[in-house]
Amino acid sequence: MTRRILFVGMQMSTHTARWINQLADEGWDLHLFPMDHQPVIPEMRGVTIHQPWQMIRPRKILRKLLSSTRDGNDRWFDVESDVHPNKLPVKAIYPFPMLSPLTRVINKALRVRFGESTADAPLFYGPHVLARLIRRLKPDLIHSMEFQHCGYNVLRAKELSHGKFPPWLATNWGSDIYYFRQFEDHRAQISRLLQNVDFYSCECHRDVGLARELGMKATAMPVMPNTGGVDLGAIEKMRWALPASRRGLIMVKGYQHFAGRALTALDAVERCASLLDRFRIVVFSPSLETMVRATEMRDRLELNIELLPYANHAKMLRLFSKARVYLGVSISDAISTSMLEAMAMGAFPIQTNTSCCDEWIVDGQSGFVIPPDDVEVIADRLHRALTDDTLVDAAAAENWTTVCERLDSDVQKTRAVALYDEIFSKLNPGAISIANREVADAINGA
Repeated sequence: MTRRILFVGMQMSTHTARWINQLADEGWDLHLFPMDHQPVIPEMRGVTIHQPWQMIRPRKILRKLLSSTRDGNDRWFDVESDVHPNKLPVKAIYPFPMLSPLTRVINKALRVRFGESTADAPLFYGPHVLARLIRRLKPDLIHSMEFQHCGYNVLRAKELSHGKFPPWLATNWGSDIYYFRQFEDHRAQISRLLQNVDFYSCECHRDVGLARELGMKATAMPVMPNTGGVDLGAIEKMRWALPASRRGLIMVKGYQHFAGRALTALDAVERCASLLDRFRIVVFSPSLETMVRATEMRDRLELNIELLPYANHAKMLRLFSKARVYLGVSISDAISTSMLEAMAMGAFPIQTNTSCCDEWIVDGQSGFVIPPDDVEVIADRLHRALTDDTLVDAAAAENWTTVCERLDSDVQKTRAVALYDEIFSKLNPGAISIANREVADAINGA
């Protein structure tokens, strides 16, 4: 039996693409409701994208209209395939075309809140439109990937559906619970979400416990990375090009926002300035404040600091394969995909204890687990990682064993498929028992 799964997720996210791509060859009927009008990441495959409107350029309006016809339900549809630039099929939830520039303007002007918190969505990508899609598509399972935008949207759509709603799997990303639970409005909304889901998944054992504290009664699925695994065969040769102790690159995560604390990381880097003559420092994904601070440090201290606003996945892996140390500082995170990739490529990981990095590394042995707000401690650990060759080489070997055991993409794909197998095996007996009850009720009533 073909499984129809509706994902509600961030269509521009590599995390979304990497998860869905694990299922693309299973022969399932996969669909995605995006969070806004931004384009779908090109790496995505094997899924149908549902847009509120047909996004067409003005010069194509006439041709589109002339090539349209009606189906048996008296609805307009295109004879020509409406295909996204990355070759994914795109279907309109509402059957008439609208100009993309106008849609963007309306999306900015008209937004709808999901509930207690200030979290919201563009009106055209909000819960009423999602609920309409669910009614028409009739998925066997809804899978929301992330809470504050996608999960809240599904929760409100469920409330609008008045009890008739498909089974729902909610996946917790990054800071969804760990960070947002401290705010009263979000905590209330998260609790309602957790009390409404049928299945829950995440990538930290820590978050399973937090979800239960917040009222989750649903089945907790096996903990696994939200982005799948890594191709061990493709990276094995690359990672051993140089042992960690002979590498001259430091990778610093550049986020400075609600959770990221790149400025604290740079403060720690500055305290190690006397060691940095032979090192190149790459600050990746820098926020504006991070860029200003890094530029000032480069000019004042004459450090070899480079800013990397964007790099594709392949380039990031190449950089990690040349890095001695990876430094990520934040007040909230889950596993941290960049840390896992740095580990896989042989870089020594230094990550804050506000993530669940301690579920992957041993502090002082295969990495350092640091506080997010103590610059002196962070600088001390960075200093040790830059000077102790034996430590970083031994950690690289130990982390490779961990990666092989827990992050192999083939194994992770099998586990992802098995996750859905488990869900549907739990759903089918329930459906049978409900049918049997209805038959028994009918007989007793007769």
